[in-house]
Amino acid sequence: MAAALAAAGAVALLLSGCTGGAPAASPSPSADAAEPIFATDEEALAAAVEAYEAYMAVDAQIGEDGGSDPERILGVVSEEYSLDVIAEYEDLADHGYKVTGTSTIDTTSLVEKAGNESHAVVTIYACVGVGTTRIIDAGGIDITPVNRDPETPLVLVFAGTNADELKLTRSDLWTGSDFC
Repeated sequence: MAAALAAAGAVALLLSGCTGGAPAASPSPSADAAEPIFATDEEALAAAVEAYEAYMAVDAQIGEDGGSDPERILGVVSEEYSLDVIAEYEDLADHGYKVTGTSTIDTTSLVEKAGNESHAVVTIYACVGVGTTRIIDAGGIDITPVNRDPETPLVLVFAGTNADELKLTRSDLWTGSDFC
């Protein structure tokens, strides 16, 4: 039972897109930068939210499939970050769990945007709701923690070569005052 609860906790982190790790240093904008990819803060925030929604859609499908074919996530996360995320999906599959339902993203705000005409990094705050997500074990039993928070405050970092190609590169639990 303790192993199931520990695994369920790991899956809860996976549902929020947060696998932890030390915060990465944000790249500095180039001094000789030409036109940036995002002309406004609003454009950068909108592109980051759209990228996270794409991540949530792929994440939901892999969760529904019990963690099988986790490499599908490579279309929406960086190769480096995929190592953490794929390990979480493999843990899901090893336990015979699947995740049903849908997560949400709301209460977003831009932290910073950096880059130049060929590369952008966007960092946002976001509240990610577990929505209707449920964790189901191999026997079909709902093992979703009953006391889980309905929303999780996250710091999300995205990078890409244009607005349409932003990928999630980090997802960290916000440790300050809960803004959700």
